[in-house]
Amino acid sequence: MSEEIKKEIQNKMEIYDVFDYLVTAPTGAVIIYKMTYIDTHGREKDIYVAALDDGDTEMPWGVGVDMVDALQSADREYSYWYSHTPLRHDNPFAEILKSLKCT
Repeated sequence: MSEEIKKEIQNKMEIYDVFDYLVTAPTGAVIIYKMTYIDTHGREKDIYVAALDDGDTEMPWGVGVDMVDALQSADREYSYWYSHTPLRHDNPFAEILKSLKCT
């Protein structure tokens, strides 16, 4: 991707921190970002990204068209990832969905 295209994309995208939720220790915090961009037809569109910040790193786990969709996507991905490892982790995204009564 050329530098010119990267600059054009950066100029057309705004990122907002729209949701912070401190989850059960030692997991960290779930953060949902809203990204607003201009599509190829000149319309504003939103994407939501659910990320987990464990204090050392912040990693995106899910993407969606709204906050709940992003959380559900992150819940599925996190559950899948940790179902294939011997590590036992409480799913912070499931915790939030349950508290929001979205499950």
